[in-house]
Amino acid sequence: MNSISQLLTENIKLALLLIGIVHLISIIVMVLMQHHFHTEEINLLIRGAVARDENYELVIHNELTKAYSFRIK
Repeated sequence: MNSISQLLTENIKLALLLIGIVHLISIIVMVLMQHHFHTEEINLLIRGAVARDENYELVIHNELTKAYSFRIK
């Protein structure tokens, strides 16, 4: 392999590594955002139910993303 093709191979490997890192960071940020916004929604729903003196049921389906089901009884 000559030095030019070796350089290209190294650059391709580096580019693929960087793309992988960017994707991983994007996934982490999206999960954290979901967790944050679901937590805010849950708090609003609970406050509303308590303010109206209603019974409610809250089920957290995924602790990582805070995916949930909420229903007024």
